[in-house]
Amino acid sequence: MRTEMWIAIGLLLVTIAAGVWSSREAKRLSDRYVSAAEELRIMTASEQWPRARETAQAYLAAWKKTVPWLQVLINHEDIDDVTLALERLLAGVEAQDRSACFETCAELRENALHIYHRDAFTLGNVL
Repeated sequence: MRTEMWIAIGLLLVTIAAGVWSSREAKRLSDRYVSAAEELRIMTASEQWPRARETAQAYLAAWKKTVPWLQVLINHEDIDDVTLALERLLAGVEAQDRSACFETCAELRENALHIYHRDAFTLGNVL
């Protein structure tokens, strides 16, 4: 009986630790792409198209490297939303369309925030 209790406590601690780690990673990732949306919005507002293109391509490449392990932790639909926003943003930058870029930056920001809020290790999400 005691062994089973210690196993249960150990599994509970592992589950809590994994949840905290997952939450911190989601927060870090969310913050990075919220910042990316703001950075790219500023670049497109000042019409720094070549720099914006390089930056958007770098963020998209980094995101695509992150996606395989991220799918284990985060809802697949949320990942697709960020991917689509990054691809649309890159297309807007390549077309040098400020209004499309502004709209897509707002979408990217919201989608990136949604990653953390949906998967945050909070009592509301646990229940």
